[in-house]
Order: sequence, then C-alpha cells, then structure tokens
Amino acid sequence: MHTRLPSRLAGRSLIVVAALAAAVSVRAQEAHTLLDNYVVSATRTPQEPQYVSSSVTALSLSDLADLQITDLRTALAAEPGVVIVNTGPAGGVSSVFLRGASSHQTLFVVDGVRMNDRSASYSNFLGGGDLGGLDRIEVLRGPQSTLYGSSAMGGVILMDTAHGCAPFSGRLAVTAGSFDTFGSSLAAQGGTKTIGYSASVGVYDTANDRPANDYRVWSYSTRLEASLRPALLVGATFRGQNGDYEDLGSLSWPGRATVANDNYLGTVYAQARVGESFNSRLTLAEHVRNYTYTDLAWGSVSELKNRRDILDWQNTWLATKAVEIVAGTNVEHSRYTVDGTRTTDDIAAGYLSTTVKPLASVAITGGLRYDDFDSVGSATTWRTGVSWLPVAGTKLRATYGTGFSAPGSDDRYGVPEWGQLANPDLKPEKSRGWDVGIDQSLLAGRVTLAATYFQNKFRNLFEWQYVDYVTYQGKTVNRAKATTDGIEFAASARVTDAVKTRLTYTYLEATNDADHVRLARRPRHTLDGEVSVQVLKPWLAGAGVHFVADRVDGALTLEDYTTVRLFTSYALRPDLTLKARVENLLDERYAEVAGYPALPVAAYGSVEWRF
Repeated sequence: MHTRLPSRLAGRSLIVVAALAAAVSVRAQEAHTLLDNYVVSATRTPQEPQYVSSSVTALSLSDLADLQITDLRTALAAEPGVVIVNTGPAGGVSSVFLRGASSHQTLFVVDGVRMNDRSASYSNFLGGGDLGGLDRIEVLRGPQSTLYGSSAMGGVILMDTAHGCAPFSGRLAVTAGSFDTFGSSLAAQGGTKTIGYSASVGVYDTANDRPANDYRVWSYSTRLEASLRPALLVGATFRGQNGDYEDLGSLSWPGRATVANDNYLGTVYAQARVGESFNSRLTLAEHVRNYTYTDLAWGSVSELKNRRDILDWQNTWLATKAVEIVAGTNVEHSRYTVDGTRTTDDIAAGYLSTTVKPLASVAITGGLRYDDFDSVGSATTWRTGVSWLPVAGTKLRATYGTGFSAPGSDDRYGVPEWGQLANPDLKPEKSRGWDVGIDQSLLAGRVTLAATYFQNKFRNLFEWQYVDYVTYQGKTVNRAKATTDGIEFAASARVTDAVKTRLTYTYLEATNDADHVRLARRPRHTLDGEVSVQVLKPWLAGAGVHFVADRVDGALTLEDYTTVRLFTSYALRPDLTLKARVENLLDERYAEVAGYPALPVAAYGSVEWRF
C-alpha cells in the first residue's frame, strides 16, 4: 500500500500529534473518560468508547438544545470531517461530503434501517430535517460498508427515535423571527416498567429572504416498545416528513418551481435474549419517498417514487468476556418509479464482525460482508481496526477498510424522459480508506482532545457522459478516480463550572485523480466552535462561529466566509424558558453553492414549556 501525505498536511499533522503527545505525558494521570456512555454505530452494538477503533462522535442533544441548534444540517456541520452544502436557504437540497466523499456516498441509518441509496437520495430531507423525537445521533467516519452495505463509503450518520421511559414528560416550543418564520413543536414520552412510548410533531414555516421562496415542513415521529417478558422486547417506530418548497433556481439560471418531498419510515422489531450472552434482533421496515418537481415556467412535472421493503436480522454473541461476535443478514426489495419508468432491485447481504480484547487496554475488530444486487451483481467488503489505551485517559486508534456504492436504478436502466440512456455495464463504485488517531482526556475530564489523519482512495466513480450533443442524451459511466485525505481535530473544555467551549477543525484535500483538479464544494479549511456561559443560574448566553475557506465549485473559486451567531436563554421558572438568537450576526454575504445565496442576518425568539 502506498500513501501520499502532502508536505503542508504533514507539517500540520506533526504539530497536532506533538501537541497531543505532550499533553499525554503531562496530564495522563489526571484523565478519566473519553466520551459519554457508549456508541452504537461502530459495531452495531453498544460499545464502551475506549474500545472503539473508529472515529465516531455521539452528539449531545441536550447541548444542542442549549446552543439553540434545532435543525439536523447545522448540528452535523459542526462535526469534524463533515461538510454540509445547501443550495440556498432552508428547504433547498442539502449534500453531505463526509471526509470528502460524494453526497451519495454517505449513508443515513434511521432506527436501524438504511435510509438512502443512489436512487433514493436524502436530498431535501436533510435540508428540512429537525432534531425532534430523537435521542441519539452519531457520526461514524470512514468506509463502513462492511457493516452497513452500499453508500457507506464516506461514513454513516445514525439516528434513533426517542425511547420512552418513566416518568411522563414533555416539551412544547414556539418560535418566530425574521423572514416571517414561525415554528412550533411538541414532544412527549413516558412509560412503565414494561412499556415505553414517545411521540413528537413539529411544523416550520418561513418565507426565506428572496420573494416566492417559501418553505414549510411538517415532521413527526413515534415509538412504542414493550417487554413482553424479561428476555423478549417488541416495538415499533414511525417517522415522517412532508415538505413544500418554492424553488427559484440559481442567480445564473433563475426559474420558478415547486418541490414536494415526502419521507416515511416505519419499523417493527423484536429482540430476544438467550441466556446471558446471546441476543437476536429482527427488524421489518418499509421506507417510502415521494418527490415531485413542478416547473412553473414550462408547466412540466417530474415525479420520483421509491418504496423499499427491508428485513434486517442481527445476532450478537458474547462468546467470552474478551470476544464479541456480531453476525446478520439484510434483505431489501426496492421499487423505483422515475417519470413513469419503473424498475426494481433486490438485495441480499450477510455480514460478520468480531471484537477481541486480548488485554484490558487493547481491542481488535475485524469484519467481512457480502452483498448481492439483482441489478449489478455482488460486492465483498472488509474492515479491521485496533484501539489501545497506553495510559488512563489516552486512546490510540487505527482502522483500514473498504467500501462500495451500487449504481442507481436510473443509472443502470436509464430514464427516457430525461434523455438518460441505459448502461447495463455499470459497476459499483469502490474505495479503500484508513485512518489513525488519538483521543486524550485531561484535567479529570474537563478537557478532551481528538486528532485524526485519514485517507480514502476511490475508483470506478460515476460520471455523466454525453453521447449526443444535439439531443443532449447521455448516460452514467464508470470513469473517475479520486483521493481525499486530511486532518480532523476536535477540542472541548469546561473552563469553569459556568463556562464551556468547543472547537472543531478539518483540513481536507480532495482531488480527481483522472484530471488532477480539485473536487467541487469540498473546502480545504472548515472550522466551527462556540463558547457558552452560565451567567446566572437561570441565564445562559453564548456565541458561535463557523469559518469556511479555500473552495471551488466547478471552474469557479468561491469566496471564504465566516458566520457568527449569538444566543441567550432565561428560565423564568424551572418549566418555562425564553430564548433568543441572532444568526449570521456580521451579515456575511456568501453562497455554499455557486448562485444560491445564503440567508443574511436574522433574529429569532422562542418560548419553551416543559411539563
């Protein structure tokens, strides 16, 4: 294996590693834990953070609430390695470039189910996604196809609907602000010793900044779970989103269109424990996505409909105290309708993953997966990793793995209405990636640091190729190769009992190896951070900053930008809180995608009642 580390990147990595190494030698004796509680996404089972070899972050929903971050894309954009690009304001199409991977190469897993693929994208779902009804969000970086299959080349974003628990509690919030914005949400959960439930509903309505650019979205979720006996758990979840967006196109190519986007995911599951060491979980799910684009200028309508029936069976065996084995199978039947063109695809997959702890301070993971697609054949992926705690509070980790992304139904079979020709010879995209990093806890856990160097190599990438420049007919082909590498850094500190701060930074090189040009919309530098101060017991105030620099969009070089936000909240009484925030305080004029301006300065206020 040959690797490439640019000299300027090598310099930065040496500085980061040296600083962390010094911190290890000085403060290791004072360190305690690295992360909160446990993580799920890295092995598909709950794992103590010190044994996880992958780079993974579990987002704190309570911290996000304090920072008044209520939408999914803003929450994800604050994480190292994650670049979120939105075509304009709320409601537009959002893309995730996780470690520089393409937008369709990051997989969303919701309630244990794969939510997107090349044909059924997350598109406007992410742009309008909120945090209502969730109790877990994790960002898992690096090729993860061994556990999750197609589209997990850059990584996985895992979300779980809230598990209800006693006693009963709820939250009602109302928000209003700039651009005729209004939002309201209601969430509740509760339960008994044997039954848990949760439910949430929310609406968000805004006119945005430009005329006729309105957006409204309804989101809702629910979970019901019951222990029929001590060793048997059954449950069901449902999540839905209905969004309507008035699309103005770009400043270079203006237009008028409406976008209606509906997403529904329902699951039923049963989990049985056999003895003290074996668990088996069976999940049945159905995912439905309807997307309708109406061009008001031309009067044309484009409809995309996806329906996926899913069976996922996972078994976890704690063979010994030092050996855990996860094995399972995934079966999916997908139906796609693109402007009247109907296609289907069937997927069957099996996977095996093992975590071995030869020493109390060492964990080694390894896994293998086989996927068989009715449309394009099979793919085999594998992954291995190691974590080591040389001293208390210090974790060294490294992983190496492979990934793939299967072509979409329209790529393979074509869409005559779009002038897209069929290409039955398409092969899946493939990748190999590795990373190495360190996590360090200092000052009895008051300070945490993490640094990671990563590299991914992609081949057989999908590209559009015109075959007729008169009719503009074309097809998707395997042609491109690419390399992404960089550094991710994260730091958080509780400076005093009243002052908390957080900072993340990503340096990214993303290059098309076929023509040696940079990949579009992947900034070299991304920085995000904030500081919050508990001024008085009922009064919280803070500020955040988001900085993006050195990026291109095709042949264009986009300007750097910095956005600043202020937020404050005051608890009138324990169950009633007033909140206010200002976004883009400096009124920065910028665009994440060329021709799609972001919102100027805006102010919002809200009232929150907990019961």
